[in-house]
Amino acid sequence: AYSRLMAASQPLVAEQILDAYRFARHRRVLDVGGGQGAFLAALGARVPGVARGLFDLPAVVARAGERLGDGVRLHGGSFLADPLPRGYDLVTLVRVLHDHDDAPAAALLGRIAESLTPGGRLLIAEPMAGVRGAEPMGDAYFGLYLLAMGSGRPRPAAEITEMLRTAGFRRVRRAATAMPLTVSILVAER
Repeated sequence: AYSRLMAASQPLVAEQILDAYRFARHRRVLDVGGGQGAFLAALGARVPGVARGLFDLPAVVARAGERLGDGVRLHGGSFLADPLPRGYDLVTLVRVLHDHDDAPAAALLGRIAESLTPGGRLLIAEPMAGVRGAEPMGDAYFGLYLLAMGSGRPRPAAEITEMLRTAGFRRVRRAATAMPLTVSILVAER
């Protein structure tokens, strides 16, 4: 049910991400925790030349495979316990990091850093705390959502940036989105 909810709400988020970042500069993109592949489907439609991979729990990946067909390489596993596939020059986390408490989130960032070669990038796209002009509304809404989830919290971009640097990433920058309350983007280079 959670995967269906995320897939149903994904088109607006995917559009903002695809408008904010130039994916055509990459050859291979791995979406970690990408559920049923809604973001990768949107990416494939917008940037058909990029090779795409999905890493999620085996049962989730099996459902995604039925939806996505042969155009996406599927990797089943737990991003909290298993090594991530190598050979991708961009890893995306779309609405994933904020679902996890600090220790698992930091461990995930470390696994991603290990999987990327120097110069590889990580794109984090999710609602972040402290969005200028919407702090009370955004923090309250996403705080309630994550309370219902039982883990995680919205983090400000500065805190995520520090987590990225601790995990081994260098250069971290923001990419502007049309609706930063819904999705903000950080891009980090390994």
